[in-house]
Amino acid sequence: MIALEAYDACLKCNICELHCPVMRVTPDFPGPKNGGPGLERMRAAGKAVDETGLDLCLGCRTCEVVCPAGLRPAELIRKAREEQVKKRGGLSFRDSMLCHSERMSAMASLMPGLANTMLKTGWVRALMDSAVGIDRRRAMPQYVAGNFRSWFAHRPNPWRDQPAPNGKVVYFHGCSGKYIEQQVAKDAVAVLEHNGFEVILPEQRCCGLPLMANGATDEAMEWARYNVEQFLPYARQGLPIIFTSTTCSLMFKDDYPRLLGTPEARLVADHCYDISEFLMILHQEGKLKTDFRPMDEELPYHQPCHQAVQGIGLPAVRLMQLIPGVKAWNLDAGCCGMAGTYGFKKERYDISTAVGTPMQQAIMATKAQRVICDCETCRWQIEHVTDRKAVHPISVMAEAYGLK
Repeated sequence: MIALEAYDACLKCNICELHCPVMRVTPDFPGPKNGGPGLERMRAAGKAVDETGLDLCLGCRTCEVVCPAGLRPAELIRKAREEQVKKRGGLSFRDSMLCHSERMSAMASLMPGLANTMLKTGWVRALMDSAVGIDRRRAMPQYVAGNFRSWFAHRPNPWRDQPAPNGKVVYFHGCSGKYIEQQVAKDAVAVLEHNGFEVILPEQRCCGLPLMANGATDEAMEWARYNVEQFLPYARQGLPIIFTSTTCSLMFKDDYPRLLGTPEARLVADHCYDISEFLMILHQEGKLKTDFRPMDEELPYHQPCHQAVQGIGLPAVRLMQLIPGVKAWNLDAGCCGMAGTYGFKKERYDISTAVGTPMQQAIMATKAQRVICDCETCRWQIEHVTDRKAVHPISVMAEAYGLK
C-alpha cells in the first residue's frame, strides 16, 4: 500500500493529467493529480475534500507509467473509492453482478444459445438498462457451451505418458478463459504443448481486479489469498505461471504483493509471465519453435493499458513478426476505454466509447481485417466500436503452427 506521506513526492508537473484518457473527454473527472496526491494533501491538512467524480477513473494506470516521481495516483484514487463503497455498505447490485461474472457465466454456459439470444433481445436489454444499469448499447460477451477446465481434463495430452522435454508450466486461465473465450485458453495450451511443455492447471478463482477496481478491496484480498495459496507450491518449484489476460497477470505481478504484503505473494509474483512475454523469452533463448506456416496478413496491435504498465515491451508484436508474411505493428492509439466492468455501466458508456475513439480511428484507417490484442475486454471494445475482428496473439500463433 502507498504510505500517506507519498503525496509529498508529487511534483505538480501535470504530466499525469496530460496523459489521462478520461480528462480528455470529460471535465467531470478531477484527474489523477488532484484526485490522488492532491486530495491526500488536503486530508492530511484536515481539510474537507470533495470526492465527486473519482469513480470516473478508468483504472488504466497510465498515470503510474508516466509519473516522473514514481507515484501511484490510481492507487490513491482507488483507496478513496474503497472508502466510498464501505460508507454505502458495499457494492450495488449491478456492480456486484459485474464483479462476480463467473456466476452468470456458469449458468449461461449450460444453455449458451438461449443466453446469447436473450442478451440480444430488445426488451431484455431495455430491462437491464433501466433496472440494473447495464447500458443497452453495449454488446454483451457471447457464451459457449461447457467450460475450459472440463475440456482440459479430457483432452488428448501429448505428455501424459512421457516427460515433457521442456518441463512444466502453470496456467491461469481467468474468468473469460474458463467460460467465454475458451478458444483462447485452448490455443494457449496447444502452443505451450507444441513447444514441449506440460501444462498444469491449478484450482483458481477470479484474479479479483474487478472487485478491487470497484472498491471491494476486502473481497479482492480474499481471492488473492486463495490464488496465492493455490499457485505457491508451483512457484516454490520454480515453475513459470502463464497468463493469457494482461489484466490478470498485472494483478498477480503487481497488486497481490501490495495488497497482501507477504513473501508468499511476492514469490508467486516473481514467477508470473504474460504468455507473449514468456514465449518471447523462449525465442531469445533459442528454444521457441518457429515452424510457422506463412500467413499473408496485416495485424495491427492494440496494447492494453494493463500490459503497458508491466514494462515488458511489445512481445506480442515481436512474436507476430516471426511468422512469415505477417506485418505487425503497435497502433499506439491509447486506452480503448473499456476498462473491464466500466464500459458496461450505463452512466459510463459514453465516456468509455469516447476514450476509445482514437483507437477506433487508428484501426479503421488500416486495411487489416483483424486486430491483435492480449486483453479480453479490450478485444470486446474493439469489436464493439469497429467492424474488425479482435484476436489474441496466441490464437494467431496456433494458426501459424497449424494447430487449429
